[in-house]
Amino acid sequence: MSNVKNRHPIPPEIRRACLILGLRAEDVTTETVMHTWERKLLLDSEIEDGDDDSAWFMNAAKDALVIWLEATS
Repeated sequence: MSNVKNRHPIPPEIRRACLILGLRAEDVTTETVMHTWERKLLLDSEIEDGDDDSAWFMNAAKDALVIWLEATS
């Protein structure tokens, strides 16, 4: 399956990053990544006993998606 916008194949690690942030790989844009990442971090910080690992995974997913989007545009 390929990305409809730019016709690049979607690597498994990008699909995984999308799953972490709750996004569809076929519809992902830099704006949706940043908005979703920020919203999820805020929600996670409101939980008193939030897991530090989840913030790390969300940051890594955001970075991977932004880098991939810039490389394929």
